Amino acid sequence: MGRPVILACLLLLAWGLPAGAGKRDPAAMDSLLSAATDTTRSFKQRLKLTEKAIDHDPSGRAMHALARLYMSEWNVTAPDNAERWLQRAIEREPENADYHVTYAELYWMWDRWSYAEVEAKRALDLDPNHVLALYWLGRYTMWQMTWYLEAERGPGDMSLRGFGEEDRERAIGYLTRALTVDPEHRPSRMLLGLVYHEGGMSRELIGLFEDHLKRHPEDRDAHFFIGLGYQSQNDLEKAYRAYLQGLSRMSAPEQAFMKSIFMLTDRKTWERTHALPDPEAIRRFWTGRDPLFLTPVNERLLEHCRRVAYANLRFGEPITGIEGWKTQRGQAYIRYGQPQSRTARPAEVDLGTDLPSEAQQALAYKRMTPSMYKPRIEAWTYDDFTLVFENADLRDTYRFRIAWAGGSPIYEFSTLIARIPEHYADPYRWKRYEVPCQIAQFRAEGDSTRVEVYYALPGDHVTHREAGPGIRAVDLQQGLFLFDADWDTVRKEVGNAERMPSVTYDREDYLLTGKRLTLHPGAYHLAAEAEDRAKKSIGTFRDSLRVRRFGRDSLEVSDLLLARRIAEREDAPVGREQFTILPNPLGRCQRSGQAVFYFEVYNLTRDASGATHYETIYQIQALPEEDPQEKPAWTTAVSYTHRGARPWEPQRLTLDLTQEKVGLRAFRVVVTDLLSGQQAVASTKFRVMW
Repeated sequence: MGRPVILACLLLLAWGLPAGAGKRDPAAMDSLLSAATDTTRSFKQRLKLTEKAIDHDPSGRAMHALARLYMSEWNVTAPDNAERWLQRAIEREPENADYHVTYAELYWMWDRWSYAEVEAKRALDLDPNHVLALYWLGRYTMWQMTWYLEAERGPGDMSLRGFGEEDRERAIGYLTRALTVDPEHRPSRMLLGLVYHEGGMSRELIGLFEDHLKRHPEDRDAHFFIGLGYQSQNDLEKAYRAYLQGLSRMSAPEQAFMKSIFMLTDRKTWERTHALPDPEAIRRFWTGRDPLFLTPVNERLLEHCRRVAYANLRFGEPITGIEGWKTQRGQAYIRYGQPQSRTARPAEVDLGTDLPSEAQQALAYKRMTPSMYKPRIEAWTYDDFTLVFENADLRDTYRFRIAWAGGSPIYEFSTLIARIPEHYADPYRWKRYEVPCQIAQFRAEGDSTRVEVYYALPGDHVTHREAGPGIRAVDLQQGLFLFDADWDTVRKEVGNAERMPSVTYDREDYLLTGKRLTLHPGAYHLAAEAEDRAKKSIGTFRDSLRVRRFGRDSLEVSDLLLARRIAEREDAPVGREQFTILPNPLGRCQRSGQAVFYFEVYNLTRDASGATHYETIYQIQALPEEDPQEKPAWTTAVSYTHRGARPWEPQRLTLDLTQEKVGLRAFRVVVTDLLSGQQAVASTKFRVMW
């Protein structure tokens, strides 16, 4: 064999080709590469087909395809294999921008982001309009931007922010150029949207996707991203409408899953069974979590949609079609929101630099093994727990690794969800305060029940001024909200309050308000809210309410309504309207004063002449503060015998407290119908104050 033949064989072997592969057949190469794209084949079969195609390829195309195949089936040895074939492809065709772009993608997957920038720039030098080169440069500068903007800075040190803003403008430039070349390049549009959002450019974010909707009105993500922009501007109503538009474009199972995430503990189980709560259960879930019914939007659902939108923008991978809200980081973000801090550790390879030189030399000739690779780590810290994710296979596909809560580790994501289902900071928590409330039920016409609701607003939370004896001028927006057991709206009353009664309890001023409701017996959810327009403070109460049924046959007593005072109107007909009641929602009475109660007795028996005869016994009981299980006996305060002419009677009682000690008291009324022998009892609690 002559010297030229030997050199030719050596060159062929250097390219990884068999010595006999001297004949190139482009048609055979195309056929083999096409067969290798069949994902129903095993990876090994596809690998062999692509390697065979190299035998027939005078260019670097098949080598490039082999590199991409290694990148698609990732493991710790894949970067070396992919890089080797990419280098060979570039040696064959150094002017091919596509190969350099793939090299940039490989470096990004390999956590070598600065090298990715170098290769993307090389590709752009070869082709100034290469969309993917522009995309990877935009992605690198986006990473630089967030790194600078999120970095800790000392007081008055704004230099890092300056770097971040400079990178933001560079990223916008690259990605805008990419969309100019190809307006349909979704990865560039998504990334540009993220740059706008992270850079505080909400108006540009909205415009970016409004432009996209002109061509693709069915794109649900675009509606979510527009909502994200409006929410960043604090235009909650427009954001809410945009999110609802996005939801309406989801398939029924996707929408149900997205809205019921907090009702599930294991996404894998849902993917296996597709067992989701029904739409009514989902609706009830979100209605019950609305933090403020006074506003026209459900802020909790709004925040949920914002998190979904951000998760899609931040944690998705549009190049591979991975949706952000379905990734583990996306799911965690939707449940827990923005972490207080986020730290990342880049991937590392143990090169054995702490070993003796002989061992280091041995490692230099050894392929990287799984034990040598330490994946990229990202930790999210919240108030009282921390989540850790790792980029297990180098393709930006983070997996939950561990969480810490209460000083103990949690190893399964489903366990974390069961323990901490969600994390949400009420946006009104600094403005909201709980108000004391009292609810009393009485019989109404037919089968209905009259429910009287009263609550007191502390004067120091409400801007008010004197407008007359016992009256204060205020500027409030008030709302009373009643839902049935399924959270369907039964009653919603929102209006303005300009004048309210004022009373003093324990030397503190309170403004009183109340409402009478006529309801059918059953289970309800009741809420009241009052916002002071000047202070922006919000007084609220919420309660589950079971409306009782009053019969028409046997003796019954209504609830006891504790009052500040009760005045009787002489010109009014017998019944509730003959009494003017100043309620006592705080449930407190002065030791030097009195406790006043209003109640009603129903279904009294009448004798042959139409008269009734019944006895009322009023009893009081001291309730211990420390051990509520130990209760002393009831003490009879007073008893009366009554004769009347009506089958039902309104009653009021004034109880002298001068002999009572300070503390919590139970009070009850025992009514005995002396004609029928029937007995009925009603009770309540109040506190005796100094």
